[in-house]
Amino acid sequence: MEMPTPSPREVPAAPAAGYDQVITADEVAALLRMTPAWVYSETRRNRIPHMRLGRYFRYRRSAIDAWMSALEGGADPASVIGLLERPAEVDRDSLALRRARQPQRRV
Repeated sequence: MEMPTPSPREVPAAPAAGYDQVITADEVAALLRMTPAWVYSETRRNRIPHMRLGRYFRYRRSAIDAWMSALEGGADPASVIGLLERPAEVDRDSLALRRARQPQRRV
């Protein structure tokens, strides 16, 4: 007798060796025992390490773990976030793109 193949939703997400798991705000909220609204609020204030994919926020599990360790150790959490941010070249490019999209202000 053949066992039915479980649907993708039924299969637990087990990260492969060397793979850094990407999690959602709901999963971060559950990990921290906070509400998703709190996670989104702290994300918008750049107080939690995150990455933006279009209109969605995603979080690397290793970055959240490092951030929590910094909070426990009394270190400034902003210093951890600074280490985990994207390279400066990407930030300059995205800033230039945002400026190009904004309408010019009259003086």
